[in-house]
Amino acid sequence: MRLFIEDNGQGMSAEVKARIFEAFFSTKGQKGTGLGLMIIDRTLKMHHGEIRVESEEGKGTTFTLTLPKTLQV
Repeated sequence: MRLFIEDNGQGMSAEVKARIFEAFFSTKGQKGTGLGLMIIDRTLKMHHGEIRVESEEGKGTTFTLTLPKTLQV
């Protein structure tokens, strides 16, 4: 199963994109904890799935979440 989440926002620099799954990394300053994408990444990996990100500055971002058809617990 694949889920695509995309926007047409400002996109990400290569430096930000390389760090978005790190714990406590946030571009939101005091408004963010930097845990959301790290939790999603780890949860998908625990279920043998993955999350990929494609982003280009000025053009937006697409996240692709992939899970196997049968979840393994």
